[in-house]
Amino acid sequence: METALFTNIRDTLDAHYDRRERLNKLSRDITQLGKKLIFHLLRITPSSRDRILAEAEKKHEEIRRLIGQLGPDLQGSDRYRYAGTVTGGLQEYIEALALWRFLEAGRLVTVAEVEARINGLEPPTSSTKIGAEKDAEDGVGASVAPPPQPLAVLPEDYVLGIADVAGELMRYAINSLAKGQRDEAIRVCDFFRQFYNEFSLIDVKLHKQMPKKVEVMKESLAKVENVQLQISEFPNSTRAPTFDFDAPMAAGE
Repeated sequence: METALFTNIRDTLDAHYDRRERLNKLSRDITQLGKKLIFHLLRITPSSRDRILAEAEKKHEEIRRLIGQLGPDLQGSDRYRYAGTVTGGLQEYIEALALWRFLEAGRLVTVAEVEARINGLEPPTSSTKIGAEKDAEDGVGASVAPPPQPLAVLPEDYVLGIADVAGELMRYAINSLAKGQRDEAIRVCDFFRQFYNEFSLIDVKLHKQMPKKVEVMKESLAKVENVQLQISEFPNSTRAPTFDFDAPMAAGE
């Protein structure tokens, strides 16, 4: 009996370590592809907008395929048990979606949109609803096992993910100014300021990473506001002014 008990413990631990290793690898791969998607989006210009966004869809599909492989190992309570294992990849992915949504629509991505993207969900049309109802009446699919539950986006993953978009907004604002797109740089600054004001209302106790995230966001906002200040000081200049974004902020800033 003791042998059976220890065998069961061994099998349980082996399954746990195997699952964690699978999730670790997938999370690393998702992180790498998320970074590539962000880099791709930052190349956007008024003339290349449609092409960049179309290519982003193709790159996103590759990420979503990897995220789909997380699902079977994150069902039920395992979603929370392995939350720390996959949070890095999901945060990078959400950061990419946040930048994408801003470039596309000028607003912040929502939790519902992230979950829809992750799970490849599309709003059902009237025809699909009618078809599903007819299948149910005919007993079609009655013996088929239910599919895995959609992957849930935890609040901390979403909050930490959108926090990281601060650095990308800063880079985009600087790039826009360097390309002479002053109105776009100002638009980024206005959005960023509102974003920071609302984000700062979140309790930093939500997660141990929050204090650092808020600090970095504040520094990024200061640099973006520096962009807006330089624009106001050189309103008629035909070229972007030069200044040191890495200079330390003065006391009290």
